Amino acid sequence: MWLTRIVAVALVAGMASVSFGALPGLAQPKIPADFGFDQGKDSPGKVTFSHEKHKEKVEKCTGCHTKIFKMKKGQTGTPTMDKMKAGEQCGACHNGKTKVGSAVVFNVDDKTNCEKCHTKK
Repeated sequence: MWLTRIVAVALVAGMASVSFGALPGLAQPKIPADFGFDQGKDSPGKVTFSHEKHKEKVEKCTGCHTKIFKMKKGQTGTPTMDKMKAGEQCGACHNGKTKVGSAVVFNVDDKTNCEKCHTKK
């Protein structure tokens, strides 16, 4: 009983934290496999999205989900350059202003960055 009270007080005071990722036996979130998008008629090449590459830079899934993207593929709508240039979808971060750590994220509106996402036909 006294241990329960100590733990409750510590949690309320913000003095205790539990890292569920460090506890053995608890399921870890599985990073989805890379996936491609259908190439638009004016697209310079196919785009393959990598959760793994983004996870290296953005620590938590909630950095993108559910504020920018829904959790399930296809629910957010088809990605387009017009939407990205308007600050939606990938453009919410890839705007040349957003910082991740100490680095500024590249801008989707800069033509020198096309090949960072698009692979040649």
